[in-house]
Amino acid sequence: MHTTIIITFGLILLALMLFIGEKIGFSQQTLTYSFVVLWLALTMINGAVGMVTAGQPLSSELMIGTVVFSVPVAALVLFMVLSAET
Repeated sequence: MHTTIIITFGLILLALMLFIGEKIGFSQQTLTYSFVVLWLALTMINGAVGMVTAGQPLSSELMIGTVVFSVPVAALVLFMVLSAET
């Protein structure tokens, strides 16, 4: 359940960054790079907290962290491909 909540948070963060960033006037390339860096940092922090507080092993956190990171980034790639066609 925690993984689903974090992935949902990532998708919401992505939508907000794209919506607000475009309204402010940032380019899609800037928004893309900033989201990937921010989401990677948040995913790593989430994994570290999981290891320290929940006692999860590193291998488990790496597998789950890969999924948590890749789903919003895949949504970003899909958005970029679809918006480039328009």
